[in-house]
Amino acid sequence: MVEAFPASLIGKTFDCVFGSFVPRLTFFSPEELHVQASIGATEIDEMVKVDLTSVRPNLVLVSWTEQSGNFVVQLQDHENGIVHNYARLADGQLFCAQGAIQSIPAA
Repeated sequence: MVEAFPASLIGKTFDCVFGSFVPRLTFFSPEELHVQASIGATEIDEMVKVDLTSVRPNLVLVSWTEQSGNFVVQLQDHENGIVHNYARLADGQLFCAQGAIQSIPAA
């Protein structure tokens, strides 16, 4: 039986490549995501509550709020390896970017 999407993301890790900014996302459950990233001197390494919505096979809308107050929404196209990122940062700035989403093999 083929595992339903986005449930098939659970237990998998992905890098979202936005130039030199490359956050790493690990899906622990349909409600929990591990976010790791470095932004200048700021390090993010936290578990966040996540909302996942399947748009079509291999296309998922993902959103979460970080402890800092950053609110992030991503449209992840796993079929084409593209991620669209829309974030309202805690200081009110917007960070919008398109990049590549790359699966990281399990260790």
